[in-house]
Amino acid sequence: MNNRKRGAGQKGRVSRQPNMNIKRRKTLSKIKRRSSAAPRGSRDLLLNRAINAGWKAGSIAQAEKKDSKHFYESRFQQSFVEWMNANIYPRPEYNRMKRLSEAFCQGYANASGRRERGIPLLLQGSAAAVVCASSEEEHIHAMLNELERLPLQEIIVVLNGCRDNSYALSRSHRLVTVVYYPQRLGHDVGRSIGARLVGADNVLFCDGDLVIPAEDLAPFLYAVDGDCDVALNDLNKHLPMFARQDEVTCCKSFLNMVLGRSDLGANSMTAVPHALSGRLFKELNPKHLTVPPKAQAMAILGGYRVKAVHAVDVFSRNRKRRDNTGRGNAVARMIIGDHAEALQEIFERYGDFGPAGYISRKDVAMRRNTI
Repeated sequence: MNNRKRGAGQKGRVSRQPNMNIKRRKTLSKIKRRSSAAPRGSRDLLLNRAINAGWKAGSIAQAEKKDSKHFYESRFQQSFVEWMNANIYPRPEYNRMKRLSEAFCQGYANASGRRERGIPLLLQGSAAAVVCASSEEEHIHAMLNELERLPLQEIIVVLNGCRDNSYALSRSHRLVTVVYYPQRLGHDVGRSIGARLVGADNVLFCDGDLVIPAEDLAPFLYAVDGDCDVALNDLNKHLPMFARQDEVTCCKSFLNMVLGRSDLGANSMTAVPHALSGRLFKELNPKHLTVPPKAQAMAILGGYRVKAVHAVDVFSRNRKRRDNTGRGNAVARMIIGDHAEALQEIFERYGDFGPAGYISRKDVAMRRNTI
């Protein structure tokens, strides 16, 4: 009889444990399906460890009230960074870090009983975002919500020429510092102003009229926190064949070719999102950000590492206005002028052919036919 009781008691104890293990196994199986880069054994082990680490952090959080701190200083983000630094070396490439982050999030959510909105990232330095907007009340609130899902220490919103509720919406976000100018400052001027106010190491640049998910912004921050100084939006895959490309796209490609960086194609600091590292920020005068192609040329000529790190389709999301649609529109003319300034900077330093040397018509034709 006593043996039966002990057996029943053992069965009762075991019956509760599999429920927790089933959750973990289900979580692991979901993450495994997304993972294919590492060998199966090591992949499963690392994902298991990430889930267990998240479970442990979530168990501690379960007994506490919801974290009221900003995300970058929350237990969620900090516990992920601590676990990664203690267990993963060297610093992993982004896709691997993303899979571990997802596994950690699942473990944390299952143990704490709540799903956090934030995306934990392994960042060594501090990060900030600069958002430029002009009468963007339809999108600014949603865009700031996405930025607050990232471990940013500050968000600078530069509002210029606003005639709507953008100011009040921006002020409703605790992490945001608003800079307001009643008059229109002109394209890209807000980037320079915001950059002067940033105190963080690395900076992400966005526009208030484009709501980009935090998952598509995270790769830019991770890149400039690591081995990259300028992380560009990779737009090449969204471009049409050369014969159908507009004059702005041709200018971007030609500038990169003159700089000896044909590998960048038409990718440019003219497009958002993009991010800059603290290394570059210390050397580059923020005033140059008012002419993005020139800033890009100066970074490349200065030996800084410029890469296209992630593709975000901003063409279909870009707000259509009277001054940015149609061939030869005002915005296109301005961007072409910016590229002329960049070329002038190059030729003043290197002479008529630039650092890439003489570019023949054959070279141009070969390059355009690969796009």
